[in-house]
Amino acid sequence: MVELSDEKLEELKASIPKEIGKRVRFFRKEKGITQTQLAQSVGKDRQYLYKIEKGKVTPNVVTISILAITLEVPLQDFFDIEI
Repeated sequence: MVELSDEKLEELKASIPKEIGKRVRFFRKEKGITQTQLAQSVGKDRQYLYKIEKGKVTPNVVTISILAITLEVPLQDFFDIEI
């Protein structure tokens, strides 16, 4: 078992939401849809989707799964992050 330092934990808490947000934005733009369209499709408001894309909030795994299904992207593509 690997023990993470407090510093590493804080780094992960800051970087992972940003990376997931970048991927949401990339896949959304690749599909040619707006934030509003995607937000409506997943039952969230546009401002919340904006915050996800900017890494300002940490979406839970259910929200990420719904985004992956809606965007027709394998869920693992959101988590293929080097840490």
